[in-house]
Amino acid sequence: MSQQEAAPAIAACRARIAADPAALAARNELVDLLRDAGRLEEAQEECRALIALRPDHVGAWIALGGLLIDLQQPVEAEAQLRKALACPAPPPAKAAIHTLLGLAQRRQRRDADALDNYDLAHGLDPSLPELEIHRAEALQNLRRYDEAIVTYRQALAREPRDPAAHRYYNDLLYRLDRKDDFLKSYDLAPRTPDLLMGKAYFLNHESRFAEAYATYGEALARDPGNVLAVLGAVESLRGMKRYDEAAAALGLLLQRAGDAPHLIARAAEVALLQRDPRRAATLCERGLRAAPHDQSCLVGLSLAWRMLDDARDEALSGYDRYIRAFDLKAPEGFSSMADFNAELSAYLARLHPDTREYVNQSLRGGTQTPDHIFGVGHELVDRLERRIAEAVEDYIAGLEGDEAHPFVSRRARSFLYRGSWSSQLKAQGFHVNHIHPQGWISSCYYVAVPDAAKDTQTRQGWIKFGEPGFDVDLSNPIRRMIQPVPGRLVLFPSFMWHGTVPFTDDAKRTTIAFDVIPQPGP
Repeated sequence: MSQQEAAPAIAACRARIAADPAALAARNELVDLLRDAGRLEEAQEECRALIALRPDHVGAWIALGGLLIDLQQPVEAEAQLRKALACPAPPPAKAAIHTLLGLAQRRQRRDADALDNYDLAHGLDPSLPELEIHRAEALQNLRRYDEAIVTYRQALAREPRDPAAHRYYNDLLYRLDRKDDFLKSYDLAPRTPDLLMGKAYFLNHESRFAEAYATYGEALARDPGNVLAVLGAVESLRGMKRYDEAAAALGLLLQRAGDAPHLIARAAEVALLQRDPRRAATLCERGLRAAPHDQSCLVGLSLAWRMLDDARDEALSGYDRYIRAFDLKAPEGFSSMADFNAELSAYLARLHPDTREYVNQSLRGGTQTPDHIFGVGHELVDRLERRIAEAVEDYIAGLEGDEAHPFVSRRARSFLYRGSWSSQLKAQGFHVNHIHPQGWISSCYYVAVPDAAKDTQTRQGWIKFGEPGFDVDLSNPIRRMIQPVPGRLVLFPSFMWHGTVPFTDDAKRTTIAFDVIPQPGP
């Protein structure tokens, strides 16, 4: 539910509560509405108000714990969920509390503790949804991969139609390079639209575009109005370079969906692949009228203007103004950044899985930590985050330009982290060119860098900006490059294409990255 759609119902609930502060039904409904509209901070405030009114309201405690986890506050979530355990509650509610406790602990990488809570939850309510998936994730963090596979298979045996279980199971098989079993679970399951789409997603990733297209077609035959299946089929058509058919499919979707920015951005990319930047620009401008800060439409407009040799791209993207590097001071307690990074690098190595990358990640030839890394109890990371926050504040304060600029105009007094993670690349590893559609400001902090990056001619391991993730006619696709140096933080607009150059070196390239979104003040 969008915020606009939820607004009248939220206002009605608040009016009922103002008239009767003890109206529990209205308070419960308000929490649900705020959560569904993505207003998580307000939702958790309402949960706390409900708990103050009714300290024994176990449902409010459970909702509060889940909201705090979603707000990337797992330490606080654990504290509140432990209080919830003291409330009288039936076994299913207790099981839900233990499951959330396990998730809060998993986000802190206390995976053995999480497994204990999952065992308690299972004893209280063996039918609890997704319990096996949570357990399998904790086992993977503990590098007990064979046990995780068994757990996923148990989940699939219990519910063979569960698309999440199939997706996570096959993602793990992919990361372990278990080719003999990869995707076979789909062939043994009912051919529901969700499962057909799940298999087709993996087929697209493996560049098996014709098979993926046929599979999406089967899903659409069973569910003709499935927009996600159409979009998957469009990706298959793009992979086969059947751009006219992709454009036609998207055109029909836009007739049905109107000014949906995510569909408009897809149509603009296909127009760029058709070498029609004017149509792409027109589409993106249309999308931005509906959603002025849509990152995919912004990058599409930037690329269209570049193909047209339109100087407005420089004003929009600001490759020299909006890409900035900060060489951070050593965090408190360390005499040098070299000493700090050496300790941080050793710590991060323990958090990284010893598999290959996840299917949906931008890196190739490396790993990325699961879950968020800021604010979850990692002492060294939290010390670094304080230095990073200073740089982000400096970056935001330095933004200048037209207040109508879609990037600059989002300035606010404070900010939130949308996500945070660590990446580690080995020899020949790199990041494919990509953007961060949910961010405002994106980043890369360098913890450890291979010596190959010192070569200013080959620029191995360097971060590059402006080169798109698909083939279009550009005489100068890379607009700027920055050398990675341990202790250096690079900040840039989230809508900007960025990737890295592969490197030849036995040493690993370890980074921390995050996305920032503005938090408007009162």
